[in-house]
Amino acid sequence: MVPGFRSPYVYVFAAAFAIWMVPEFVGTLDREDDGPDLDAKSEYGIYAAVAVTVAAGVWLAVRSPEWATWSALAVPAFLAGVVVMVGGVALRWYSVRVLGAAFSRSVTVTDEQGVVDTGPYAVVRHPTYTGSLATLVGAGVAFGTWPALVVAVVAGGAAYGYRIHIEEAALRRELDGYEEYVERVPYRLVPGVY
Repeated sequence: MVPGFRSPYVYVFAAAFAIWMVPEFVGTLDREDDGPDLDAKSEYGIYAAVAVTVAAGVWLAVRSPEWATWSALAVPAFLAGVVVMVGGVALRWYSVRVLGAAFSRSVTVTDEQGVVDTGPYAVVRHPTYTGSLATLVGAGVAFGTWPALVVAVVAGGAAYGYRIHIEEAALRRELDGYEEYVERVPYRLVPGVY
């Protein structure tokens, strides 16, 4: 069995998972989005990506043959995955803090909203999604099998790719100055890559 399901590693993973999910759950309950909902149901894709990653990761951690695991690198891979998870959560919440009142869980634009181009938004246009994807990828690594990592990358990439497509179309249409921001900050998630 992979490290994430043995003591003490299971407690480390549970703590990292709680650091990730508890604020997200509480934030969903406190949700007060002011503007029109331009989300096109992309939020459900994100929920599905997280659910698929976690379900597949658990199933694969228990069922995968030895060749599908990190084998001798299992413990270092687990620890690296947890560090990436926590780092992703930290980037997400730092980015949310920089956005301030402009942050919304759904795609929406209000009349008072302006382009935020400071902090991580000076480097990439969607650092909250960079943080979320890093968290998913970290979970995929921590689950202890490379197929779990593939599931995390594919599910997360598809969900956030769709969300970014929807969000950028709305921002280009509704937010003054967004086109100029896109020219100044050409990368969506990873500097020099995408």
